[in-house]
Amino acid sequence: MRIFHSYKQDTDEELMRWVSKGDTKAFEELYLRYARRLQGFFIRMLGYDIAKAEDFTQELFLKVYESRSAYGEGKIFSSWAFSMAYNLCKNEYRHQEVVENHEAELKVTSSDIEEPIFEQLYDRAVFETQLRESLQKLTGEQLAAFTLRYDEELSIPEIARILVCPEGTVKSRLHYALRSLSQSLSMYNPVKQ
Repeated sequence: MRIFHSYKQDTDEELMRWVSKGDTKAFEELYLRYARRLQGFFIRMLGYDIAKAEDFTQELFLKVYESRSAYGEGKIFSSWAFSMAYNLCKNEYRHQEVVENHEAELKVTSSDIEEPIFEQLYDRAVFETQLRESLQKLTGEQLAAFTLRYDEELSIPEIARILVCPEGTVKSRLHYALRSLSQSLSMYNPVKQ
């Protein structure tokens, strides 16, 4: 463990090397750098459920710490962390699918589950509500590509590494996501088609 060292100048990868040796201060610095970004990713990927996103953020950092010895030289920390975050979301989607199928078997109808009603009727609030609903209609892969590209501002190659797919597949997912959003939000387009 290093004494009187400022971790702020270290790269993420250098910090992970220290974390792999048990340096908790280096881990704290990584947490400070990435917790908000990853929580934002989880918020968008998990249907804007803030409590669930907070839980997933904590679970992710627990996995980062537990997997510290598996972190290899040459890996980019941000890609590694977002890849683990995406895998947590995929597992959650599978879990949700099982729950939904079970509820269907128990004949739970969608009318039994009420969506929250937004009280603000301002144009921006209405648009954001519609955007969220439109994003939730995307496939998990499209939503992940869209979120990583436009919210996290990652490059196509970085997204391909995180999602473990070719760059062409990322571009295709982005294309279909944007096309779907364009269609579902067309009423907000001031240009007549």
